[in-house]
Amino acid sequence: MTKVKILAVADVHSPRHIKEFVKALSQHEHPDVFLFAGDMINRGSAEEYTNVLDTIERALGTSFPIIGCFGNEEYSEVRKEIVSIVGDRMTLLDEKSFIIDTDDLKIGIVGTQGSLDKATSWQRRNIPSVKGVFERRAKRAASLLKKMHGKVDHRILLMHYSPCLETCEGEDSKAFSWMGSRKFYRVVVENQPDLVIHGHVHNSTRHEVTVGSTLIRNVSLPAVGSITELNIWDKERTE
Repeated sequence: MTKVKILAVADVHSPRHIKEFVKALSQHEHPDVFLFAGDMINRGSAEEYTNVLDTIERALGTSFPIIGCFGNEEYSEVRKEIVSIVGDRMTLLDEKSFIIDTDDLKIGIVGTQGSLDKATSWQRRNIPSVKGVFERRAKRAASLLKKMHGKVDHRILLMHYSPCLETCEGEDSKAFSWMGSRKFYRVVVENQPDLVIHGHVHNSTRHEVTVGSTLIRNVSLPAVGSITELNIWDKERTE
């Protein structure tokens, strides 16, 4: 039976948590794929992507693809610079999809920053029509998941913000609107990807929930305290 090993993490905020990241990596051997769920750098420090990738290479080598989405601290104005810095060392999915084709399994990954129920004050000031942006992201993710249905063995939604309240438990309930989006919860319910990986929620005390047949995992390093490891099998999923 074929197994695909996934390592996933978010919110390294390099260089802020880079020491914790190094320690967490030392507990693992190389995966089949490494997923970043956003905020791998701190406050738009694009050059820190080199530090993050070098850290992984020293710990685990380079024999696997690295795929990521943007978080809110990969500021929009530095995203082109980030893409230039990482080059062919990783693939960044900004409302795009990617298929990993192993010997026996095809795994489709849809990447997006995700949306919030309530825009932050900074977003309202700096992102024109932010409400429309959030709505568009949800519709785009749903469209990409639908296009992959029946064409791959497993579908993964890789996002930064949370798609549900359950993996936000531990945070102040008043802050839930700034953690994730009911729009994306509907995307999950209606499209049932096999796996949703997200970050952003640093103080979560519940890191896993199942919605229908979809496993949702918060992989935020500050919340989980480690790199999250998941295994995808032929026609079944196990942690």
